[in-house]
Amino acid sequence: MPVSNARSETAPVFVGIGGDSGSGKSTLAAAFYDLLGAERITTVCLDDYHSLDRRERALIGVTPLNPRANNFALMEEQLWALKRGDAISKPVYDHADGTFQAPERIEPNEVVIIQGLHPFLLPGIREAFDLKVWLDPEAALRIRWKLQRDIAKRGYAEAQVRAEIEARRADAEAYIEPQRAQADLVVRFSSPGKDVSPGSIDHLNVRLTQRHSMPQLAFEHGLGNGTTVRLRNDIVDPDGRQSDVVEIDGRISADDAARIERAVWDHASERHHHLHHLRQKELGSYDEPHGRRHSDPLGLTQLILAHRILSAQKSLLVRVKADDYAAMSHQLTSPRVSSTETR
Repeated sequence: MPVSNARSETAPVFVGIGGDSGSGKSTLAAAFYDLLGAERITTVCLDDYHSLDRRERALIGVTPLNPRANNFALMEEQLWALKRGDAISKPVYDHADGTFQAPERIEPNEVVIIQGLHPFLLPGIREAFDLKVWLDPEAALRIRWKLQRDIAKRGYAEAQVRAEIEARRADAEAYIEPQRAQADLVVRFSSPGKDVSPGSIDHLNVRLTQRHSMPQLAFEHGLGNGTTVRLRNDIVDPDGRQSDVVEIDGRISADDAARIERAVWDHASERHHHLHHLRQKELGSYDEPHGRRHSDPLGLTQLILAHRILSAQKSLLVRVKADDYAAMSHQLTSPRVSSTETR
């Protein structure tokens, strides 16, 4: 289907959010619409680029995680068109019945969020992203979240979901998990102890592993001596990448969470005049089978990531060693780069 060459005036910032099925991609991104403004965001789900419908996958015995079940050529072509500011005619995959529906017209906005299973699998696609985020919750949490979603929203029986998880295990290990090493930022949720419900997000620990492909932001300097929020600099993470790690204790008090939020807001307000200031209880909201709930660790994570998204527009995402600073100083004179956010 032909699409007009409507072009955005400025290049959009491209954010990839990846992770296995049920890892919380939609929950994490939900607050971005309120923080940034829904009119500033375009969202694309990579499930729409399946090349086989549910019946066809069953016939040949492949899962949606297998590259053979996805049209990466069209995915790459259309994501780069959005990156250039062009509108696209995107396919639509319907999870309700596993079939394809009529294509839909998508136009890029200031921020383009790409969510899915395979955002970082191929170099030609992952190089489009200004910020690459990977969700890596504990396996037990991810399985519980997938069960809740697929039963409540997609009409599956529990036995069907568990059978699907088992059938996908080998492909997840081969094609999904290795993408974590390509991310700029890895978000891991974990239970703080046996006294906390394993499915509840309210009091989960959060670990934000920030690779040195990103700048360090000023608000992070005050986290080093915290008790419920801590910063560890210059560690080697499980993927062998140099990283800084922000750890948020799931049992953080509302007062401590508010203090950290104020620090992020103070720094964000200096840089992002269009970031919508939300009250503490408006961040970290999520759906449970029995209604909406609130989580301060989730809210802090959403706010930090929104700040990171907008910072990707204003900073070259590089680290500069002190000895190399003089040699590279001519590259740091651009108005898009803040020398306080490189090292």
